[in-house]
Amino acid sequence: MTVPETDMLSVALGRCISAGTPLGPFQGARFSGLTTASDTGLIHAVEDCPYLRKASSVRAIGFSLDASALERLCTNWSCRWAVPDDGRWPVFLDALDALSRLWPKEEEEDTLPSEVDVAAAAGLLSLGEFPEDEANADAWERHAEARACRDDLLALWQNTRHRLITAGDGLAACPWLRPRAEARMTDWAERAEEQRRLLSRFFGPRTLADGAAVASLAAPVLTADTDFGVFGSDAPQVLRRIWRAWRAGARGDAKPLAEAAMAADQELHEALGRRRKGRDEAEESLARLTTAWAEQARLATAERSAGRPWRLIAVRIPPQHRSPHGGGVHDPLTSWEVAVVAVYQVAVDWYRGTAALWVPQGIGEQLLAAEGTMKAVDLLQDAEDWAAPAPALLATWEPETRAAVA
Repeated sequence: MTVPETDMLSVALGRCISAGTPLGPFQGARFSGLTTASDTGLIHAVEDCPYLRKASSVRAIGFSLDASALERLCTNWSCRWAVPDDGRWPVFLDALDALSRLWPKEEEEDTLPSEVDVAAAAGLLSLGEFPEDEANADAWERHAEARACRDDLLALWQNTRHRLITAGDGLAACPWLRPRAEARMTDWAERAEEQRRLLSRFFGPRTLADGAAVASLAAPVLTADTDFGVFGSDAPQVLRRIWRAWRAGARGDAKPLAEAAMAADQELHEALGRRRKGRDEAEESLARLTTAWAEQARLATAERSAGRPWRLIAVRIPPQHRSPHGGGVHDPLTSWEVAVVAVYQVAVDWYRGTAALWVPQGIGEQLLAAEGTMKAVDLLQDAEDWAAPAPALLATWEPETRAAVA
């Protein structure tokens, strides 16, 4: 291989490129290596490879990267070849790394909960995240198990989505790998759909519509009915902090608006500190406020969606992000966005990481808002064939151009 004057990468080719992998434009790349006297032995990159220590003789060879060479490449991590860091090799290696996650180890296989267990857990959590009877230990345990069922399903679906999206990105950049991965992509897509279907049981459509409507609410102002006298001149500032906490919970979480009141309560308690005088009045005032805010959101939901046609929205689902500080990966989507995709998905293209969602008007408006995490577009707005099925309309949208390795 002719190496250009550029930075180099040290790559254990035998570990990164498994036998049988299509090489595309890298077919025939020239390398030098070491082998024993036999022409059928392993090809090594360095003389001090542990597998060469007992060899009676070692000789240098030149070879072309092809199917037969892949069969012979040493898989020891010490056998590293230099490849140019010119953008082509890193993209290829990243694609191979993403595709390798479609062949999980046995210990990574996960068992889904049964339909009966999911129905019971979803039914219980529809009554609230926590039991009303705080002294009932059995009720606390049942709620904890129900939350674990939901959270485990969510984690499974997030992981499956990530594998599919990153693999799809890799195949877009290196299309010659697609035949090798198609069967596995289909298997994982079926797994993702089953996980999504079960997870959707935990989210109420009306709750999601209410969460979308919160964005349209005006910030409250301090009035005579708001008994925040305990805070003196800081009362307007405290109200703003409480409002932001309630709004963030109501918009970001996929839970009933009553749950958002807990975030507002927490903000109030932090503001109160050790104050005693005026505490009860402030708490009662906050209860009235959060009840009123929730009612305003419900009214806004009806105004935005009731009697109006639904919308077919395409979204680009982002992969999980890896923390630069070694803190693992996290999902950039809010709980509300995750729930909307789970409940309203009608078509998906994992090769491009896109999905079509058939949603009420208010949810559609929120998805299209610039502040959303997912890139989104109304598939029917400028569609020439507006009567086409959702998968066909989704296929016409390319949210971004991804250059392939030449």
